[in-house]
Amino acid sequence: MTQTGTLPTIFEDFPARNLLKAETGDAGDLLRPYLDEVHLWLMPTDLPPIPLEHLASLLSPAETARANRFHFPLHRTRYIAAHGFLRLVLSTCGAGNARDLEFVTGPQGKPSLLSPAGSAPLLHFNLSHSGAWALLATATSGDIGADIEEIRAFDDFQSMARNTFSPPETANLLSLPLDRQLDGFFACWARKEALIKADGRGLGVPLDHFEVNVDPCQPACLHRAEEDAAQLQKFEIHDFPAIQGYRATAAVPKEICRFRFFRIT
Repeated sequence: MTQTGTLPTIFEDFPARNLLKAETGDAGDLLRPYLDEVHLWLMPTDLPPIPLEHLASLLSPAETARANRFHFPLHRTRYIAAHGFLRLVLSTCGAGNARDLEFVTGPQGKPSLLSPAGSAPLLHFNLSHSGAWALLATATSGDIGADIEEIRAFDDFQSMARNTFSPPETANLLSLPLDRQLDGFFACWARKEALIKADGRGLGVPLDHFEVNVDPCQPACLHRAEEDAAQLQKFEIHDFPAIQGYRATAAVPKEICRFRFFRIT
């Protein structure tokens, strides 16, 4: 069993105007994580502090086409903001000109920065968005996963838990007091999602082959990982308080011992 915990979190406000210095790749790598460090960025997507038109101008043709496929304007806004900020933050970490960044997609859909042929990625990242916020994790030392979930009431989440979580996770969730079960559902969801995103296989990892703690009031913990999920044991999971009404979790290599937190303002 891997015991990790809830990170004490102090978000540093990072003015959006400072991100614009990275647009041409002139910001250097001042915010490049050290080898034993992960950076976590909270990014507002409903009312981004950079004009949406400017963020949209940073996107690739494929990203622009995907944004235009959203039926609802709010969903389009959130996508543009999250992916525009992604480019600016990666550029601030020294990845290059924000407009020129290129991404490749792994066999199971996990994106990564395009690196010179035969070389390892110079910067690892993982992006998640839910509701009015996006969460970005960056590291230089290996694969990472991050997930943010807006805690929102919906009918019969208990049935979804039965169909999605492992039997022990579902039993533990339903044994919680009623007023903690919804929070517990999203805590379990964020913890499992962060792990499979770090692994890179996504839903190629059977969700019933590993178990996490579901109690939202207890530290994040990987209880079991076996068979196709055994590789998850190389990660630690950490909850951290992000925004009221949200759950957020990061899965990182065990060598990581430092975290920094930024909130774009």
